[in-house]
Amino acid sequence: EQTLKQRLKDAPEGSYTKRLFDDEQLLRDKLVEEAQELSEAADPQEVAGELADVLYFAMVRAAKAGVSIDDAVVELDKRARKVTRRQGDSKSFRIAAGEAILNKTNTES
Repeated sequence: EQTLKQRLKDAPEGSYTKRLFDDEQLLRDKLVEEAQELSEAADPQEVAGELADVLYFAMVRAAKAGVSIDDAVVELDKRARKVTRRQGDSKSFRIAAGEAILNKTNTES
């Protein structure tokens, strides 16, 4: 987390992390792509690798927004204490948007 905060301030030109900070669409596409790959991972090693990718891109997004891991943990604690919760069903419009991004990525590969 500290490394990403520092990179946000002074990432070298041409670095991948700088590209992610500067290109919102690239970061969004990578988050969706890696989340899809995590959902399809079949064995523990593959899950660990894809989870690492998701965490990296999520942390880049958080650093860009000025949000820390501690902020996310506080939010999780708040949600765990709520008496009423939404059902937790998936949001179909988000699924469709993610599939569109993945289809775009797959045709470019």
